[in-house]
Amino acid sequence: MKTFQHLVALLAALACLAAPAVSAEGDPLVLRRQTLIVRDIERSLALYRDAIGMEVFYDEVIRRPRGEGQPDQEIRLVFLKATDTYIGVLGLVDFQHDDPDHPDHSKPIRREGMTPGNAVVLFNTTELEARWPRIVETPGVEVMRGPTLREYPGYAGQPPIRVMVTLFYDPDGFIVEFNQPLDAIRPADSN
Repeated sequence: MKTFQHLVALLAALACLAAPAVSAEGDPLVLRRQTLIVRDIERSLALYRDAIGMEVFYDEVIRRPRGEGQPDQEIRLVFLKATDTYIGVLGLVDFQHDDPDHPDHSKPIRREGMTPGNAVVLFNTTELEARWPRIVETPGVEVMRGPTLREYPGYAGQPPIRVMVTLFYDPDGFIVEFNQPLDAIRPADSN
């Protein structure tokens, strides 16, 4: 348990890297990052960096003591951005980076669909047609739904919102939506 608490403190400290402080003049609450615990960061980068088009801006191996007489544990942590290095960041972490034979790397991948306990990582793009073939060809990706036109109710009486929606599992079984909005998606009162 103590090791887990150290890791939580380490991740909290890393969250502050290269990030402006949220000030009294700023937003009181910001959703900064979603971090995915992965089996193989290179395999995940083939999807999120190479196929989807995110940009890596942090890639480090963090060494943490395991115990007396044991080598340090190596944890690889990668941050990717779509448009901003502070808001909407995707983190990838492999807690067993130094041990490719660790049982965590061979745990069964859960692909349970839209059920409680699962999350969806959602991207909006203007490049669905160009990027979709790269996504489908990425090792470990399993398509749930190819590009499909969906219509959602508009905000507060505004016209409907049309979106080309795709759904797939990433190499670790996380659900990803990679969508291209065809209409404005912001509420009328948003900034």
